[in-house]
Amino acid sequence: MEPEQLPAARPSFPAFGSLVVLGGLTVFAPLIEGGTTHLPVLLIRFILLGTVTAWLLLSMRTGRITVQQTRVFSAMVVFVGWAAVSVVRSSYLAPSLQWLISLCSYAVCLFLVVHLVLSVREVRRLVTVLLGMGVFEAALGLYQFMWGGKARPTGTFFNANFFASYEMAVFAVAFGLLCYRRPTEGVRWETPLLWLAAGAVAVAFILAQSRGALLAFVVAVACVGLYRFGKPFLAVIVLCLIVGAIVQNPLQQRMRTVGAQDPYAYTRLAIWKNSLERISDRPWGVGLGLYKYTSFQYRFPVDNAIARYGKRAESAHNEYLQLAVELGVLGLVLFLAGISLLGWEIWETLRLPLEPWERGLVIGLSAGIVGLMTHAAVDSVFHEPALVLLAILFAGMILVVKRVRQPGGPSIWTVPFPYHPVRAVSIGAVAVLCMLLIVRPAAAWYAFDKAEDEVASGRADRAFEWFQRATFIDPGTTAYRDALALTEVRLFQQSGDPRWLLRAVDELTMGLELNPLDGRFAHRLGALHVLLADRVGPGPQQDGVWRQAAAYFERAMRLDPYSPFNYHELGKLRWAQGREEDAVALFRRAISYEPNFLPARAQLAELSRQIGQREVAAGEYEQILKVKERYRGWTLTALERQFLEVDTERLKRALSRAAP
Repeated sequence: MEPEQLPAARPSFPAFGSLVVLGGLTVFAPLIEGGTTHLPVLLIRFILLGTVTAWLLLSMRTGRITVQQTRVFSAMVVFVGWAAVSVVRSSYLAPSLQWLISLCSYAVCLFLVVHLVLSVREVRRLVTVLLGMGVFEAALGLYQFMWGGKARPTGTFFNANFFASYEMAVFAVAFGLLCYRRPTEGVRWETPLLWLAAGAVAVAFILAQSRGALLAFVVAVACVGLYRFGKPFLAVIVLCLIVGAIVQNPLQQRMRTVGAQDPYAYTRLAIWKNSLERISDRPWGVGLGLYKYTSFQYRFPVDNAIARYGKRAESAHNEYLQLAVELGVLGLVLFLAGISLLGWEIWETLRLPLEPWERGLVIGLSAGIVGLMTHAAVDSVFHEPALVLLAILFAGMILVVKRVRQPGGPSIWTVPFPYHPVRAVSIGAVAVLCMLLIVRPAAAWYAFDKAEDEVASGRADRAFEWFQRATFIDPGTTAYRDALALTEVRLFQQSGDPRWLLRAVDELTMGLELNPLDGRFAHRLGALHVLLADRVGPGPQQDGVWRQAAAYFERAMRLDPYSPFNYHELGKLRWAQGREEDAVALFRRAISYEPNFLPARAQLAELSRQIGQREVAAGEYEQILKVKERYRGWTLTALERQFLEVDTERLKRALSRAAP
């Protein structure tokens, strides 16, 4: 198989196929609510799978597969291959496999953009769809801000930062086209519409008030302006930033007040430092998609919060650091190599004899990609499917323009691929297998969602059945087993039948085996064994169950060393076993991590009183009153209520009794 210099050919694919498939994805992708809705993600994957399957089957009619040769494809294959290796090594397979499916979907999307879009006319149509979608999002965002009561509009996105990043990328394209627009070029109404699109998305961007996207916006605009006008454009950028800082606007207001509104607004430096520690500990990576599951051992304090270690960094808020944590340093190097090769392709494209509209488009698309990559350094941009698909569309259109304008035609690979029934059946079988992998998580999620509705309605028996279906469909996802175990505990509380507790123990044990990184399973297993010990009653059997409970609490402490709940529960268990010194040490350790964790202080006060340390007990009681007073009137989260809920009157009566 040798590379040839042949014109690219679409294997009998309909001429409008690129607009229907890729234009449809451009419209549909921002509507999926940040990737949290399974049905839209399922539809996107189905569309990509169906299109690439049709492309392969139609290729057999021409007798060969024709693939454009590009450096980006080579880098993409190597990166996805390394991600597959990471999945094999993963401690928790289910999320790693789903992220690998997402990466493969993105790779297929780029392949389809390059091989379905064959002319500049088709590129122009896709750009029209893109600009129209940007204006639609801007109009929706303006409505949300003016009449919808939203302080920060989000458009169809669930996150204002992602909405701002989307509008930034669309603005970069419109700005690039305007910078190279000739008054006599095209039809008369195109220029006013470009200005309308640029103005609308710029206003929406400002209303979104995203600090990270502002950095991306400046970088994207600078890329276009410096390429088109040279260094004098720096003065324009500086002037615009000065005006933005002086003239009152929503973005300026948020920059000034964000720290007062959100105590966690400036913790990203701590998260990044925390991510570097993870990379240092595991330079080969923890596994694709497992960043948040390693967060239990890497909590960091937020001193102004009620729960100092209450927040876990489930995302690095820097996609490059997150890549390095999950796929290792090598994974990050491979990704950056792919980006560098794309930059090389862009540079070679800009050196071609392009028409002004094409040059403006390429520089606008390139600036949009650079802006998204910049925003990815300070936020979880790659976790938003709509933004990833947008960047892929941008990169693909650049490669298409290069292929169309490259002298001598593109360099392609051709592989003989004549029709044969076995070959056609094999393609269908692989497609069906991929379809099952795609459908399974969505089907399990909807069974889980139905179970949650039954729980909300108070029908625990019906919820149990639906949770069982979810675990049957997707046995590797521990969230479903956790919910099933909780339902079984509810059924135990309703019936008093200890067999429900034993079933819950089995589910949580399986959950801990599937995901040995999650300390919550070990904690809950310890709590369930305490319940079982209470059912058994005093005696050797109870002592054995207590030992099992203590072992699970100790494992939870190793997995989640900063959670006060583990030390608190094990401390109560040691107290019940008559090991007062161990209990005191555990309560003190809980307080050392979380000074506002009042249940541990209350237990320490009562135990200190019992063993004759009256001054210690009085001191803990005074601290409880001070903490209660400090946070009186605050609006508390569920976790913060767990920290502060202590019956001070009952504790006062308990401490006033004479020590035994």
